[in-house]
Amino acid sequence: MNKEKENYPDWLVPLEVGKKLKEIGFEEPCVFYHDENNTTSPVVVTPNFEEENLSYENRNLLSHQTSLPVWTEVFTWFRKRGLYGFITFDNTYPNSVSETFSFEIRKINRKLIYSSEENSTDEFNCYEAARKALAFKLIEIYKTQIITLKS
Repeated sequence: MNKEKENYPDWLVPLEVGKKLKEIGFEEPCVFYHDENNTTSPVVVTPNFEEENLSYENRNLLSHQTSLPVWTEVFTWFRKRGLYGFITFDNTYPNSVSETFSFEIRKINRKLIYSSEENSTDEFNCYEAARKALAFKLIEIYKTQIITLKS
């Protein structure tokens, strides 16, 4: 693992997720962002970063910048669009020595849209991997919904 990834906060979405969110129209103001022109740091903090005076800006409006929301902002954005993601702990064996996680995506009416247990052979051995996979699946589903609506 390189040093940048070691120091990257786990509460902040990775750049690859941020770029996919930008593609589907995520335009929420965020404190953190990535600037392709900044070679010294993978994450830039919006100017005036002080706890009592956070500056939220939509950096996705600029082609060389990508907003980097925290995970709760991402899942809130999808909930506002009727997609609800849930991560569950799947320790189904009483003598199990490892953790496994799965996720589900439901509509506001509780209708199941996707279950990682039912549709995938992937087992997520940590919460963070399940969270990232959930974000990518939410992006995929949202993108499909947008294409369907435009057709």
